[in-house]
Amino acid sequence: MKQSDFFPSISISIALLLLVLFSGCAQVNNQAKVSLADIQILEIRALETAFLIELRIMNATESPFLVKGIECDLDVDGNNFASGVAGEQHEIPAYGSAIIPVTVYASALDVVPSVIRIIQSNKSQQQPLRYELSGHIRLGSNNSLRKTLPFQSKGELSFAGLR
Repeated sequence: MKQSDFFPSISISIALLLLVLFSGCAQVNNQAKVSLADIQILEIRALETAFLIELRIMNATESPFLVKGIECDLDVDGNNFASGVAGEQHEIPAYGSAIIPVTVYASALDVVPSVIRIIQSNKSQQQPLRYELSGHIRLGSNNSLRKTLPFQSKGELSFAGLR
């Protein structure tokens, strides 16, 4: 076998290996969905408010995946509202979902103007608040191949019927 015949077969093998690895990443990215399931006030301090948000992560693949960490930002009505991280590990089963809690923190300097604006605009109209949740999920696996999955979720928080 000539040396020139050897190198093309190595490069083809490497290309096939990379194709298999990256197709797995794309499949996870296309088959996972993150949405906001709940939001609660945990604690109000002089300069900071802590909220507990619950994220529903759905896995539409044939294989379970392990969530090793999450970082996220919550915007309300187009304004940065809160940010947080979570580091607990959760396994999302194949064709299943799980709720993962994340504590996010908002500066009082960001929260107070937003709350005043919300109260003023909702006095007569009862309009829902638009939110956007974005961030990254750190995925891990037993084979030590780690991936980062970006996500973005938008929706509305309605206060109709609440008093």
